[in-house]
Amino acid sequence: MGLFDYRNYQVIIPPDALVIPSFKAIWDRDKTKEKHTATQELSYIYFAYDFKSPYNIYPLNERLIKVISDFIKKPDWTPDSLLRSAIDEYNEFQRTYSMRFLESARGLADKLSSYFDEVDFHAVDEKGKPMYSATDAVRNLKEVGNVIESLDKVEEKVKKEVDSKTKVRGQKTIKDRER
Repeated sequence: MGLFDYRNYQVIIPPDALVIPSFKAIWDRDKTKEKHTATQELSYIYFAYDFKSPYNIYPLNERLIKVISDFIKKPDWTPDSLLRSAIDEYNEFQRTYSMRFLESARGLADKLSSYFDEVDFHAVDEKGKPMYSATDAVRNLKEVGNVIESLDKVEEKVKKEVDSKTKVRGQKTIKDRER
């Protein structure tokens, strides 16, 4: 959906995003003029959960830790109920069928990566037979290329889908003031 924009190394919060009740509540509870805390919390939502976030390359648990470390800068910080509600709403607004499929596929790829990390050619089963063979590992590695290629195709489709939501007739792009 593109509720937030990211330009010049900054999350931009368009006024129309603040019409959504959960985002408005986060904005309104920060009573300071600069709205530093509100901007920080809304930035957390963007960097941790937006499909186009540069942090999206990390698995979710790792991503949350990195975003908290980089932007909130309080290691013991956790999102409160208001922020969790806004996160749920943000995810609901931006997720399409293709995105849900991509998330599932990425989860599977993460599990495959863990599998390769944990393969122990010295491990044996209860009968003393090797649990993993080099032949199986090589065969599985050959398939990894297909998995990565498939993930790239799905990700490209999702990117086109997201970009098409910001296009208008004649291949023009909607400007910030037109949103």
